Amino acid sequence: MISDILFYIGIFFFFIGSIGMLTMKDFYTRVQSAGIADTIGIFTILLSFMIKSPDNIGKLVLIALLILIIEPVISHILAWGASRSDIKVGGKKK
Repeated sequence: MISDILFYIGIFFFFIGSIGMLTMKDFYTRVQSAGIADTIGIFTILLSFMIKSPDNIGKLVLIALLILIIEPVISHILAWGASRSDIKVGGKKK
């Protein structure tokens, strides 16, 4: 029961992140909304899986740690690449 609720909360965060990607005006806010919502969404889904299947908790914790390290790095690389391409806040180039 609890794991199902956590799973649907995670799906909700993914949905909110997708809406943020469509409604935000510039690249940087899109990266921020997607990065934060996806990280929260995947953690609640992984927590749901940990509750539902305690036999695989070690693997799920490892996946969670990798996501905790990789997702912010990917968001930073995307924003850094956009700034190097002269994409300014507001979506305009120089």
